[in-house]
Amino acid sequence: MKSINFPQIFNNKTSSSIIVDREATLNNLKLLLTSEKGTLFGDPYFGIRLKRYLFEQNNKVLKDIIIDEIYEQIKIFIPQITVNRKDIDITQKERGKLVANIKIINKIDFTNEIYSLVIFQEEE
Repeated sequence: MKSINFPQIFNNKTSSSIIVDREATLNNLKLLLTSEKGTLFGDPYFGIRLKRYLFEQNNKVLKDIIIDEIYEQIKIFIPQITVNRKDIDITQKERGKLVANIKIINKIDFTNEIYSLVIFQEEE
C-alpha cells in the first residue's frame, strides 16, 4: 500500500512524497474519517456523515450510528485492514473534541494496532 504524504506532499519541490505500509494505512484512515461524504471529487460516497449528526442529542443511539458509519466505510474503502465493529469506540475527550479509538489488524504483516484519531475538533 502506498499513499501521498499529506500535508507534506512534495520533497525538494520536484518529487512527491510517498509513504508505504503502516504509515500509508494510518494516513488513509485519517483521510477517510476526517472527510465528509460528497467532498471527494470523483467519489461522492467516500467519507463519513459526521456533520449530519453534529447538532443531534448526544446519546447512546447516536454513538452507535456513528460507529456503524465508521465501520461500513472502513470495510468499503480500506481493504488492507481488518476491523470488527466491537473494536471501534468513540469518546469525547473534552468539550468540542471527538476521538475514535480503533483496534485493527493490518493485513500487510498481520499485526494488531490501536489508532486514536480525532474525527472532530471544534474550532476556537
